[in-house]
Amino acid sequence: METIKSKEKNQKNEEKVITIKIEDINQLKIILATWYSYLLSKNHSQIEIQTLMKIPVFYNIEKDELELIISGSEHILKELNEYVSHLNNSLRNKK
Repeated sequence: METIKSKEKNQKNEEKVITIKIEDINQLKIILATWYSYLLSKNHSQIEIQTLMKIPVFYNIEKDELELIISGSEHILKELNEYVSHLNNSLRNKK
């Protein structure tokens, strides 16, 4: 029975990946700054932040496109989405 529970926990904590097409270096900087800000807001340890900030950026030479890959648990990525939505709403309300 314990084996089944540990497998279920591992499945829930599986790492997920989101990919973001990058149009220019400024957009890349904004996305990385937002990710960093989110990590700080959640009081992650400095070691966790350093690990989570190691984000691969891929360049497709044939299409001349950059793609950013952010990985983390489903929980972290869901919270990131909520964090970004909150930031967007705050910016809209200031206009």
